[in-house]
Amino acid sequence: MKRPLPSTVAALALLLSGYAGAGDPPDVRPAAPSAGPGDAPIHLTINPEGRVSVTLAGVLPSPAPCGTPVDFPIRIVNQGFATGRLVAQLVGDPPGGAILDFHPDRLKGTPQEMRLLRITLTHAAPTDLTIAFRLSDETPDLGGRDRIHLLIRPL
Repeated sequence: MKRPLPSTVAALALLLSGYAGAGDPPDVRPAAPSAGPGDAPIHLTINPEGRVSVTLAGVLPSPAPCGTPVDFPIRIVNQGFATGRLVAQLVGDPPGGAILDFHPDRLKGTPQEMRLLRITLTHAAPTDLTIAFRLSDETPDLGGRDRIHLLIRPL
């Protein structure tokens, strides 16, 4: 088997890194979201095909008394520059004492934006919630990457 020439290996490395021209390479990659204490606890990514995946990444907000809403900031990384409506809903066997408030406004099509998900518990017991996200004109993800599970309790 022949070994590739060093110049061929260097050219392939440049091509795989996304740069094949002369001079300094332009930085065309989107900035990676940072995970810090003040960061949004929910990270949602929309890939170029319109598929939604969501993860818990930051510090969850503190519990609130019964009947008081708790705000969960959501960082949206929109790799597909989608402009459809983003929908969130309780799935599975939603408990009776949980109210989910999420306005399905249209996305702006920008690489990143923030939204707010508000959950209100009306009873004092810990509550297990499964929340699914999707674009309004897309089918839900069959692998479950579009949902998060939260165990929240009121004060």
